Amino acid sequence: MKPSFFSALWSNLKSLPQTCRTGLRPGGEAAPAPSQRLRRNFVYHLHALKVSERALHPLTTLGLGLITATLFFVLVVTGVLLMIYYVPTPRAAYASMQDIQYAVAFGGFVRALHRWAAHGMVLTILLHLARVIFTGSYRRRELNWIMGLGLGACTLGLAFTGYLLPWDQLSFWAVSVSTAMLDNLPMIGGGLKNLLLGGEIVSAATLLRFYTLHVALLPALLLLLMAFHFWRIRKDGGLVASSVLGEDESSLPAWPHLVLREALLVLVVLLSVCLVSVWVAAPLGIPPDFHAPGNPEKAPWYFLWVQEMVSYSSVVGGFVFPGLLLLGLLLLPFLEREDRAAGRWFGDRRCRRAIVVALSAGVVALVIFEAGFISAGGTADPLIRDIFNPATGMLVLAVLAFGLAGWLTGSTRSAFLSGFVVMLVAVAGFTVMGLLRGPDWVFYWPWEAWPGGY
Repeated sequence: MKPSFFSALWSNLKSLPQTCRTGLRPGGEAAPAPSQRLRRNFVYHLHALKVSERALHPLTTLGLGLITATLFFVLVVTGVLLMIYYVPTPRAAYASMQDIQYAVAFGGFVRALHRWAAHGMVLTILLHLARVIFTGSYRRRELNWIMGLGLGACTLGLAFTGYLLPWDQLSFWAVSVSTAMLDNLPMIGGGLKNLLLGGEIVSAATLLRFYTLHVALLPALLLLLMAFHFWRIRKDGGLVASSVLGEDESSLPAWPHLVLREALLVLVVLLSVCLVSVWVAAPLGIPPDFHAPGNPEKAPWYFLWVQEMVSYSSVVGGFVFPGLLLLGLLLLPFLEREDRAAGRWFGDRRCRRAIVVALSAGVVALVIFEAGFISAGGTADPLIRDIFNPATGMLVLAVLAFGLAGWLTGSTRSAFLSGFVVMLVAVAGFTVMGLLRGPDWVFYWPWEAWPGGY
């Protein structure tokens, strides 16, 4: 037996209050001198004077943070242009979208630019989150990790509130389906849904609330969090490895080595999103039919995994699984406190082996669970569905991967990464399953025709 993993986990749990106090107040242990306070201002730390050579390698961070920030500023510029013509009322919203798409000069291009940049920002911020986890870059950056999760939540909120604004059949019923999943949250679900929609159903109040959130409140909050996030990155010493481990890495001046690389990446991102917007127009469906939803009606792709799980079990899919995933993300830097191989992709050798085993087990288990559930055709008994379904199976497997990896390797990092990999496989797999659902939420292979020849 290797009790070091359980001892380390128990020690981290006992020290959690103290860890929260120190981790969420970095630099607050002693009163700084005036010269030190001057060095803490945002402008000074916007760019470090020198950066390590490893930080300049494209595979170290993949540039995901800068790509996300670039897409956000594209959204700000295009969003302001769209606000000139958009009218946020049920009578005029769809007509104003038609004007933007077909009558306003370059309106279709600007709208496409806004839409694809929004989808790209959701994707890149999720990839950025995964990169930070897999490289252990949350180590000794507890406060900035929480700010990063807040940035992810704001991004999803912006994407979701903007999804309704076209006010067509797809957006109306997608938001209706997504907000209906809030009913699965105990105690607060119904109140949160009413607060968000301004009632029980999507209505004029909903459109106005989503518009206000989308163009004012959420962008302001995201910009504030982004500024603080960037400042803390510079204040914490840039990449995690050298600052945490005390490594003496060769460094180069930020200008021109880092700045020119960042400028080139920004140009590539702008060119790419412009080319996509030229060749792929943003879709605009038919006006909404408030009494005849389509079949199937699906949530936006970034919430589709939740909708798929809710189709198995409203309790597990709508509350237990997402709640445990969010709790694990929040507690990650407080309970996983190993410095070894921090800042390195997938940690050390034992950690990489654990990840490979967890990934393989997750993929195999997901295929088996989905095949068995589809073959069984479900059951009418809610209690049995809550216990025997793919979401519950993957959740149990994630817990097992967490415990076994930690016990066999004696590493809290191996434990958390193994559990996270299984959860990631589940989220990706359930998203794919949701995409393959047809009428009446029946599974169809991509080459199979839906009833009626669709």
